[in-house]
Amino acid sequence: MLVLNAKALGEEIKRLRKSNNLSQAQLAEGICTQATISGIEAGRGYPSVDILYILSIRLKVSLDYFYKILLNDAQGYIQDTECMLEELMKKKDYNETFEITSNELKQSPRNLGYKFDQLINWVYIISSYYLKKINWKKAVSMLEDLLDNNHPLFGQDFIDFKIQNSIAIIYAENCMFQKSLQKYNTILSYHDFLKQHHRFQIKIHYNLAKLYFLQQDYEHSLIHAELGIKLSSENEDVSMAGQLYYQQGLSLEELDADPQKIRNAFKTSIFIFQLLDRQEYIQMIYKKKGEFLGSD
Repeated sequence: MLVLNAKALGEEIKRLRKSNNLSQAQLAEGICTQATISGIEAGRGYPSVDILYILSIRLKVSLDYFYKILLNDAQGYIQDTECMLEELMKKKDYNETFEITSNELKQSPRNLGYKFDQLINWVYIISSYYLKKINWKKAVSMLEDLLDNNHPLFGQDFIDFKIQNSIAIIYAENCMFQKSLQKYNTILSYHDFLKQHHRFQIKIHYNLAKLYFLQQDYEHSLIHAELGIKLSSENEDVSMAGQLYYQQGLSLEELDADPQKIRNAFKTSIFIFQLLDRQEYIQMIYKKKGEFLGSD
């Protein structure tokens, strides 16, 4: 299976454009928008064959020239795209992810696999939702359509669980708490998968702790916070431990627990955030819970 390498294609088009003393606007004129050329040169997907053909004429090369030097193994393209989207999603850069996935969806079918298509559609829907291009009900409906329990690959890839987690988050953000809980419980039922992905399991417990807290069910909030803390300790993973100890402290406070236990939870949270150099969290805890921390 072969596919054009978007980054290499973009770099070559940029080089040829400059060698022909053309601006992006001049290259785009009568073909596409300047923004499209900018995206192509930045490696955010690649043009359709008809646009690529006209670009080859304007840049004084043959269409075959592009194909000969830019064909690359599809797996490399898939992995690069997945890594790029993962980093952008972590940063919540929804404008960039929307542009990239929109461009991907405009391409002709390229047979890059069911899971790659799932990924692109998932990121596109999430980006559309947070950019307010679609409402939450539409987003949930579109995400549910991506989940095919009867597909032979269902449950064999992380993307299925990321999609379900996104649905649960959107439900919670829109006060549909019971539906959110149902979705989280569905995720937790996949024991074999979660054993292999402890960090995701920790995140699910943290999300459940927050969700129960919003429902004022502080006992269950505390249970999931402490389950997350236990998993963090067992797996020597502090990535969510600061948030979990803070959530533990919040739940203990609402349950009128021993003030020393509440204090210890908040202090432990601060200690972990100090290790991770998360100053914004430390300042937030001191501002909101300074009465428990005393003069520390």
